[in-house]
Amino acid sequence: MASFFPVERKTHPTTRSSYWQRQAGTVEVQAPLTEGSIDHSISWTSPFEHMGVDQKLGTASAMLQSGGFDAILMLFKEWLGNTPAAGAVNSAAEQVSSLEGRSGVTKLNSTQVFTGLPPAKLTVTAHFRALADARAEVHEPVDQLIKWALPQELAHDGVVGQAVKSGNVSLYPSRIPQIIGMTYAGMLLMPLVIEGAPYAITVPRERGGAMLNQSITLTLATLTSIDAADWANAMAGNRSS
Repeated sequence: MASFFPVERKTHPTTRSSYWQRQAGTVEVQAPLTEGSIDHSISWTSPFEHMGVDQKLGTASAMLQSGGFDAILMLFKEWLGNTPAAGAVNSAAEQVSSLEGRSGVTKLNSTQVFTGLPPAKLTVTAHFRALADARAEVHEPVDQLIKWALPQELAHDGVVGQAVKSGNVSLYPSRIPQIIGMTYAGMLLMPLVIEGAPYAITVPRERGGAMLNQSITLTLATLTSIDAADWANAMAGNRSS
């Protein structure tokens, strides 16, 4: 069973470092999961791959590598005959022939460098089914997940409207969606945000309208990018800072 719960940021009284913990006295949503996965999109690029001779002199490099210049130089040599210039052409032909089958690609100019990674993505399907009380077992937990995914409050008026109505002005009058945490199979993942929570309305229902079952596929993401230490803490079920 997975557990989802709201979390809040705290400040350590001694070190003054911030950390996240579960909000005291709040509800949690529990559900079995299927089709769960965590995706890390780690960015590596090859910034030097277009700096070699093959890229700067593409056509000439291709002809040298494939031996295309040999035929041209041989024609020059035949045309010049036994003139002194023929010796220079012959020497050039030998140099060009030595480049056939060679390339400017090296391990250095093909080296990748790390350029960052976005927050980790989690996709899970949570299942709810009524055994005794459809409202308590299905409707209320699914409803709570949707509430956490949506903004906690959106102000009706802008800055000017606030000033006219109450005289109190806030540049950020609305409240963002709830930051949550999740435990599953010994893992503790927090802080997380809910990026997607599709809500099916055409599901089996009881006479009063409460859903009898619901499967909701949640798209979650870590609040920030994570490193190896964060991953180790999550797998060990430790509090993430």
